[in-house]
Amino acid sequence: MTDDESSKAYSAVLVAMVSISFASIFIKWSDSSPFVIAFYRLAFTCALLAPFVLWSKGFSELRRLRAPEWALIILSAMALAFHFGLWIVSLSLTLVSTSVILVTSHPMFVAGVSHFLLGERVKRIAAVGVVIAFSGVCVISIADYGEGTETLFGDLLAFLGGLCAGIYFLSGRRARQRISLGPYVFSVYLLSAIVLLVAAAVVGDTLLVLDGRELSLFLLLAIVPTILGHTMFNYALKKVPAHIVATSVLGEPVGASVLAFLLLPGETPGPWIILGGALVIGGLYVVLKTGRGEVQQRR
Repeated sequence: MTDDESSKAYSAVLVAMVSISFASIFIKWSDSSPFVIAFYRLAFTCALLAPFVLWSKGFSELRRLRAPEWALIILSAMALAFHFGLWIVSLSLTLVSTSVILVTSHPMFVAGVSHFLLGERVKRIAAVGVVIAFSGVCVISIADYGEGTETLFGDLLAFLGGLCAGIYFLSGRRARQRISLGPYVFSVYLLSAIVLLVAAAVVGDTLLVLDGRELSLFLLLAIVPTILGHTMFNYALKKVPAHIVATSVLGEPVGASVLAFLLLPGETPGPWIILGGALVIGGLYVVLKTGRGEVQQRR
């Protein structure tokens, strides 16, 4: 990978880290149900991306894909749908800071699979960084233990949503070696939206939303944390190992916690959550620095 490609890939990761931090704030501001929020978020994203995919002849590429590529797309789409669904529900049960940190707790899983199954060697120092980051997640979970069963259930949902995110990044890493960015993200977002629409209908949610404020929040969710967030992560996945991209998602809790403290009432994180967040960020710094060094050495 050239210097320019490396810079673009890591710049995309940084933009994505900042952008996804806004997701929990927009969701907390919305009065819609979790599955409806997730559906409209992805439906609006597909509507915005469709002209670009058409202009780049991405639909022609999708028609040429074979069964193995479609299997990866479907796996990514299902994982993303469950990730969004579980996480958005968790936001109504626990603090933003706790939910966001737990939903980004998948790097150990991703690093292990990347190392043993994808052939992407994880350096020992990077593994240490992942462990440090995950220890921060454990500190936060222990801190929430005394807050009641509802909070713990919210924590569990967020953690399961994090595992789904891990599957999403791993399948995306493999898919992005074979499929262009536009066709891949459009098909994944579209299939995920369909799954979430069915889920919303099954639980009896009101599917038609006409409120201007709600629609504005859905549009913001589509533009900021999805197109500038998830899509930039998917762009980087072609150039950057999956465990590095997955670990970079751990930057979201800090941004989301700061934004929640500034913009949402009753969202002041306690000292243990702050300590856990510091461990997460410390581990993230180690992993990203190591990953950038590996890229430079391979050149």
